[in-house]
Amino acid sequence: MYSIVLAEDHNLIIEGYKMLINKIDNLEIVATAFDGQQAMDAVEKHRPDFLILDLHMPKVNGLDALAYFSEKFPDTKVIIISMFGDAAMHKEVVRLGAKGYLLKNSDKEEFLLAINLVMKGKSYYSSAIFEEFTKSPALPGASPVIPLVRLTGREEEILTLIAKGYTNKEIAEQLIVSHKTIDSHRTNLMKKIDVHNVTGLVKYALANGYDV
Repeated sequence: MYSIVLAEDHNLIIEGYKMLINKIDNLEIVATAFDGQQAMDAVEKHRPDFLILDLHMPKVNGLDALAYFSEKFPDTKVIIISMFGDAAMHKEVVRLGAKGYLLKNSDKEEFLLAINLVMKGKSYYSSAIFEEFTKSPALPGASPVIPLVRLTGREEEILTLIAKGYTNKEIAEQLIVSHKTIDSHRTNLMKKIDVHNVTGLVKYALANGYDV
C-alpha cells in the first residue's frame, strides 16, 4: 500500500482530491494539510510515498516547500498543482524535482493519469506547461538552460525516452536491446551531461528542447 499526503488550502478542493484518489487501488491518504508548514510537518511525520502540493500556499509557499522536500525527503514524489504560472515558474518547478505538474483546470482523467504514472515511477507534466516552455524558452528569471553537449543519435533517442518517463526495461524492449545496454547508455549520458540522477537528465532534456 502506497501513502499520499494532500496539501491544498481549500477544503472543497481537498474533498474533491479525496474522492478521486479513493478510486486508485493501493493508495492511502495518510494526512491533509492546509498550508505549507502543515505540509512540511505531515511529510516529516508520515514520510509518504507521494505528495499532492498546491503551488500557492499560506505560511510556506509551494516552491519553498518543494525545495525543502527535494533536499530532506527525496523519496517522496511530489505532484505540483497550480492555478496559473508562466514558463519561468514551470521551469523552476521542474528544476526543484517535481515528478508531476498539473494546472487546476486539468480534468479528473488527467489528474488520475498523472498520479498513476508517478506511482509507476514515471513523470507527468501537463501539455499546457510544455506549451509555455515552447512560447517562452528563455524568460528573465527562468532557470538557466543547461549547456548543450554533443550526443550520439542513439543517446538522444534514449535521453528522450527517459525524459518521457519510460523505465530502463521499457526502453530496452522498445529499442530491442538488452537492459544492460540501456544502463550503460544512461550512465554515459549522466557523465556527459554532468548530472547524477534521472531528474538531472529530465531537466537537461526540458531545458534544451528535446521532444518530451
